[in-house]
Amino acid sequence: MNYPVWELSMGAGMLIAVVSILHVFVSHFAVGGGLWLVLTEARANRQNDEEARGFVKKHSRFFMLVTLVFGAISGVGIWATIGLISPHGTSALIHGFVWGWAIEWIFFFVEIAAALVYYYGWEKLDRRTHEIVGWVYFISAWMSLFIINGIVTFMLTSGGWLENHEFWTGFFNPTFWPSVFIRSFAGFGIAGMFTLMTAANLPLGDFRTRITRWNGGWATVGIAGVMASAVWYGRSVGVWTENEALLGAIPVLPKVVALFKIGLVATISLCVIPLLLPKVWNKGLVPMLLTVGLLTMGAGEWAREAGRKPFVIQGYMYSTGMLVADEEALAADGMIAHTKWMSPESLTDEARRGQDLYAAWCQPCHTTNGYNGLAPFLAHWNEETIASLVPHLQHMRALMPPWYGTEEENAALVTHLMSMKPAEPGVMPADRQAARIKSFAISCGLCHTPNAYRSLTDFFTDMNAEEIDEFLDDAGDMADEMPGYFGTEEQRELLIEYLDAFDEVATRPGGSES
Repeated sequence: MNYPVWELSMGAGMLIAVVSILHVFVSHFAVGGGLWLVLTEARANRQNDEEARGFVKKHSRFFMLVTLVFGAISGVGIWATIGLISPHGTSALIHGFVWGWAIEWIFFFVEIAAALVYYYGWEKLDRRTHEIVGWVYFISAWMSLFIINGIVTFMLTSGGWLENHEFWTGFFNPTFWPSVFIRSFAGFGIAGMFTLMTAANLPLGDFRTRITRWNGGWATVGIAGVMASAVWYGRSVGVWTENEALLGAIPVLPKVVALFKIGLVATISLCVIPLLLPKVWNKGLVPMLLTVGLLTMGAGEWAREAGRKPFVIQGYMYSTGMLVADEEALAADGMIAHTKWMSPESLTDEARRGQDLYAAWCQPCHTTNGYNGLAPFLAHWNEETIASLVPHLQHMRALMPPWYGTEEENAALVTHLMSMKPAEPGVMPADRQAARIKSFAISCGLCHTPNAYRSLTDFFTDMNAEEIDEFLDDAGDMADEMPGYFGTEEQRELLIEYLDAFDEVATRPGGSES
């Protein structure tokens, strides 16, 4: 760890998500909306359509306020949050792509200047010059997207950069081009969504019908392009080639990807309404479309972030700031030797030592009761369970960074985790089957799924309850990566019942475990 930890009860990742998703939604509008402005203006000029020209002029004010004010402020907010929450990752990206950032800032400056000239030049510039300014704006905005896309995709698919550390190898990484298409089409689609909002405020009539259909076309084509590009992107993501992440290696990922797919279908379903039935479009449908669009983009960004667990930069830096290249040193020296921010009290106080270790190596991803909260698990674990799990953290299904703690460091971390344990012990669900599933989730489910990632179905299918009971006694001796089992009598009974039913699971259509 290279910086004092900023502790957030909601979770550092959640704060970044809130700030960044809102910014990304608006920044994509800044790109697609710029193209919408100049093409719609050019179309109005060719057709001598003063109503359309007036609509573009009015919309450009809304566009400028949203993109330049909110977009710029939220962009600074991203730098502030990631700099405090993940200084190691931020530093690596700045140093690795310093010239890329510098070029992007130049394009951003031109983008802001062109947007201001475009808005204030409606009456002061001739039409041809005004259109040229619009094109300068769009090209600058799209180039900003182009450059940032290279750096963002590098974090998930670093590719050959791990071998040569060359700028262009990391920039044009395996997901660069599909992501450029996804983000470009997303910008066009979001531009259509926002212009549908301004169109809904127009008085009923022929022009409102025409401009609504035009804007609906932008939204529909944009989201359709995202859907097509997402298929290309999925095939390009190396971490998914064997489908381990989607099978459950990263538990949240299958759910988020499913939400993204559902969101795309819901978004395009709403977009075709103004395209095919422009007279039906109204103010009541606007917040629905924008909300679904925002949530869909959020799911897509979440999937990309989750897909690189446990890394900040795939194959190079873990979410804790540990470099892959430093693993041997940590394995030899232990964690404390590489934890720069240890308090003086930790030298003599085991509890404080554990707290400092937790802050450096666990808190970057976990909270007590917020996102990735540990309390719901700790409530069901005793000290023996926690002590058995700590040395095996990197083998868990959530794909956590490696832990190379010494026996002393493990004991200190266990002490701190026990202090986080809720005062009231965890209560199993009243429903018997739900309780069985819960018992699996808080023990075996940490590393396995019943019938997908590290499947246990085949292993337990031919075992009876007595054999499973004996297996649990010897679980910790099965493999170096496997912790022992120290659940309560109630948890043990429920788990045996759940595992004993795996022969039934194997015979069900699709092998469903529920």
